[in-house]
Order: sequence, then structure tokens, then C-alpha cells
Amino acid sequence: MSITTTDAQFDLALVSPFLLQTLAEVAHDKGVSGERLCRGLGFTLEELQDPAQRISYRQAVTMIQRALAALPERGLGLWVGHRNVLGTLGLLGHVLSLCKTLRDAFEIGQRFQHTSGGMAVYTLREGAGESFVEVECRLPYADVQLFAVEEFFASLVVYNNALIGREFQPLRFEFTHAAPAYEAEYQRLLGPNLHFGCLHNRMVIDSRWLDMQLPSHQPVALRQALNLLELECAQVQQKMGLLQTVERAIARDLAQGCHIDKVASELNMSSRTLRRRLTEHDMTFDALQEQVRRARAMSLLSNPEMPIERIAEELGYSDIRGFRRAFKRWTGLSPSAYRDEVIAAP
Repeated sequence: MSITTTDAQFDLALVSPFLLQTLAEVAHDKGVSGERLCRGLGFTLEELQDPAQRISYRQAVTMIQRALAALPERGLGLWVGHRNVLGTLGLLGHVLSLCKTLRDAFEIGQRFQHTSGGMAVYTLREGAGESFVEVECRLPYADVQLFAVEEFFASLVVYNNALIGREFQPLRFEFTHAAPAYEAEYQRLLGPNLHFGCLHNRMVIDSRWLDMQLPSHQPVALRQALNLLELECAQVQQKMGLLQTVERAIARDLAQGCHIDKVASELNMSSRTLRRRLTEHDMTFDALQEQVRRARAMSLLSNPEMPIERIAEELGYSDIRGFRRAFKRWTGLSPSAYRDEVIAAP
């Protein structure tokens, strides 16, 4: 199903060329022309070799959806993620390899994740016994959300194995969507302990891993690389920093309801100032809140076992009728009709 959007972020050129380059390579290996995937999008396969290149979300979504249509129900996101290496993250990958502990690597990765040009965002939630790496793609396309989550977790396993070694093993993976027809690919690349139809997409690890000393830690080199990453980050933040910060605040308190006064206070500014700064990005607080709700709704509706009433609660609606009206406005379909269409898709 195609959904049109006027989100200001959708046309920002922030997606890494490495992601799409790897996608083209995987598609080529499966008999699909990478040139055909790029055709008419404003860039060529050769231009994806340039690490300074950035692709808009709109262009990236189109290329990913073309590849998914050519290779349906196969585990494309898993394949792309599994082929990544730390170098795929550019300077960020170099910094991560120099960190002292896995906790440091996760925290730096979270802080600078927008510089890597990925399609998803993650949060580390640390607990006494278990810790969680939660991931979410907020683009309003269910197929791209699934691709992004698969790509992220398959990449994460590769990165952690590179940082720690093959002995690293997550406790389990949890997904909001139902088990796909290609579940065997999940087991092959992520391991056997998989749970589908959950409230979050997350990797669960034993918290002791966070204190694991990384063998390639080099304090002086780390400081130097971090300084360079700070400079790179500042350039990206000029485009995206405020919008992503507000998005994260909204997503964190979605079920309880998120108000602009609270977010503005967290950013040490007045509500009036926050509204003005969002307007400078052609965005409003209400539009960002709808964007987060819409993406989260599509993710949860991919699980056929989750009651729509529960989804409405998770999105912060006190009345399911309010959720139904909003979803119909976003997509032209009711939540149940959208769910039926997603489940029926090949």
C-alpha cells in the first residue's frame, strides 16, 4: 500500500549510501539488477560508492520497496544486515572499535546514531540482570519498518561479534510483528530464541556483557576519533538534531501522553521557543506526535494477535474511536482493514 506524506524529514538527505549499496549487492546476488533498483531516483550505483553521499528517506524508501517487491518474503533486511561490517558505519564504526567496554560502545552508538545514516533508531535500557536494545523505524511504511528492524538486528549481531568475539550471545530477540514465513532465516542469523507479537522490537542481553572490556580499546586514539566524530555530528545535527530529539521524547512518553511543555522544559527552553524552532523546520509539535503515533501504530498492527484496543492505549488514546479516526485520516483505512491488508500482502 502506498502512503503519501508531507513530513519535512522525509526529504532530508541523511540515509547512508552504504545501506543502499549493500542492498544493491544482495539483490544482484539474488538475480535482481541493482541498476534497476536505482533507476529514476536521482543517483546511480557508482554514486553510492561515495561515503560522503547522503540519500533522502523518500529515495531510500522507494529503492527498498522495489527490492522487497522483487524478492518478497525472503528476509531481505536480514541478508543486508548480515553482510555489514563495522566499517559500514564509517567514522562511528572506528570510534566503537576503540571503546573501553560494550556499554561505552552502546552509549556512543546511541548518541551518534544519526551520523551513521540508518533507517532506524535505538535506545539502550539497562537493567540489573537483563538489558534491552530497543529499535524503532518511524517511517510510515510497514514493509520498510520490517526491513529496517531486520537489518538493524542482523547488523548488531555482526558488530557485537566484531567488538567482543563469537562468544557474544543475546538471550533473546523480541519483535512486534508476527512470525514471518521465512522464520528459519531469523533462526540462522539471530539464533533460536525468538519471540514474535511483542510490544517492542528489542534484543535482550545479559547485563554482564555491558562491562566486557573490548580488546581493541585505545584511549588516545579514541579521544582523537571522538573529536572528529563530534565535528561530523554537528553538521548532521544542523539538519536533524531538534526534530529527532523531540521525536524521541514523544516516543518515550507516548502511552502516558506527551505535552510540548514537558519536552520544552527538558530542552531548557520555553514552549513558545520550541514551537518557533520547529516552525523553522516546517514542522509542528502536533505533526511530529502524529508521525510517531502513525509509525508505531503500523508496527503494532502487523501483529494479528494484539487487540486494537491495546494498540490505542499504547499510542496514548483514551478512546479507541479517536485512534480509528486518526488512523483513517493517515492511511484512508481503518486499523482492522489496514491489518488485513498487511497480513494478506505476499
